[in-house]
Amino acid sequence: MGKLGSNRYGKRKKIKVKSEIEKFTFSFIFIVLLFAGCGDKEEKATLDITKFDGEYLGEPFPYKNAEVFLDGLVSENYSIQNVVFSPDGKEFYFTRTTLDNDSATIFVSYLKNNSWSVPEPVEFSTVFNESDPFITYDNQKLFFVSDRPVGNIEESYFDYNIWYVERDNGKWKNALPLSEINSKEDEYSPSLTESGKIYFASARTNSEGYWDIYESDLVDGKYTRPEKSLYPVNTEYRDFDPFISKDGNKILFTSDRPKGYGGGDIYLCIKGEDRRWQAPINLEEKVNTNDYEYFPRISYDGNFLFFTRLVPSEEHFYQDKAPDTRDPFEYIYLPEGGRGLVYWVAADSLFPVKF
Repeated sequence: MGKLGSNRYGKRKKIKVKSEIEKFTFSFIFIVLLFAGCGDKEEKATLDITKFDGEYLGEPFPYKNAEVFLDGLVSENYSIQNVVFSPDGKEFYFTRTTLDNDSATIFVSYLKNNSWSVPEPVEFSTVFNESDPFITYDNQKLFFVSDRPVGNIEESYFDYNIWYVERDNGKWKNALPLSEINSKEDEYSPSLTESGKIYFASARTNSEGYWDIYESDLVDGKYTRPEKSLYPVNTEYRDFDPFISKDGNKILFTSDRPKGYGGGDIYLCIKGEDRRWQAPINLEEKVNTNDYEYFPRISYDGNFLFFTRLVPSEEHFYQDKAPDTRDPFEYIYLPEGGRGLVYWVAADSLFPVKF
């Protein structure tokens, strides 16, 4: 979700493309900056990620309650929309966005000699927006979303599509679009099982709640025609940001369906013996609040749930009830900005099953 955020909540707007100067600057600054609030807007680094060491950057484990993960990732000018660790725990990826959600970049830091490197934009980064990284269980592919152009399209507007990169001698190769999956509408939040089946969110025309969750099987190296995941994963409300378990029998996702805690809540669905999704379980007050919680991800060791909470800015709009049309301006909660904070919590305190 993210800048991103505006689209994912329902409101579509023209994307501002990052300048070459901005991308060049990103390469030389720490991601984890807090900015001084002085009149000349002088930037001041107050947190250096290279001072952290060990597993999960040395953060104290949140055994009982959800805690902010590295609150220094958020600054006066930037926020964080999602974090992902590689399966071996040696690479730390996250998406940094501007607070107006108009620019997003994936950063990476490496664990070397028990210390973390200075975060920098990923090597496949461009002047366009990128977000929602997912690394496959064999650590050989990374999927993400981007509004970079695909083929001949109108230059004034780009939709978000799923892309992927593969490793070659430890380096990521050039990014390729996932052509079997992408549509003329937005796609977000790719998540894969160990066998390669992909789940993602999309606003394509047959989506009942503007955002629905779709799935596609990997057959002979190609993805099949995407199909909507079945009820009760999808409803007439917005359902998005899926995270599918390694075996494909459990799914976490965000929804703004009724009887939640407000905004968007994170839910868990488990497949029963009949292979159908059972009733969704709201993760309740250990995770969900009256703000938006989204982008759930289980850590590489299965011990922690990471998720993002949008702390609202003043530029938000509220509706009294859910829409009965696909008009993206008719939804309950339309954030135009806000501060994304990443939280984490021990998984065994939340789930009746092991991911």
